[in-house]
Amino acid sequence: MADEELEIGDWIVHQQHGVGQIKELEAKKIGGQAKKYFRVETSRGVYWLPTESVPDYVRTVSSEYKFRKVLRLIREHPQLLLKNYKERNRQISEKLEHATLEIKGELIRDLYARRHQEGVNLSALNERQLADLRQQFLREMSVVLDIEMQAAEEKLKKALTKSIEKVDEE
Repeated sequence: MADEELEIGDWIVHQQHGVGQIKELEAKKIGGQAKKYFRVETSRGVYWLPTESVPDYVRTVSSEYKFRKVLRLIREHPQLLLKNYKERNRQISEKLEHATLEIKGELIRDLYARRHQEGVNLSALNERQLADLRQQFLREMSVVLDIEMQAAEEKLKKALTKSIEKVDEE
């Protein structure tokens, strides 16, 4: 991502910190050298992002079109995750490494479906992954669609319910 693309007021997504808004430009002295950083506020706190080379794990928020597309993807029949928890965790970790909005949507759908399978429980790690993915997805959706978190949750829940219904029809 080119640094000239970002400016104060922009909403961005950090792979670990989630959705945040660039609030101001600050000079910080690190290692005896002053550099410029964006001050980014998230729902969980603040972090600083270098202005000269924005890392690949930071992107601008998605478009309304992309969110509507991903919600359609979530409504689809879920894909079965691997049964072996070690293999499943490796599979999920690999997907999360460079997770696009689409991959996050698929993981939310598939983890949610696994949770609702009769006789199957999610591991503690998978529960945490699902909770984190949902939170990041909902936060970004609320910013992009300009809706409250509760309305975003309702849209996601409706899409997930449609997906589960497709499993139940089998």
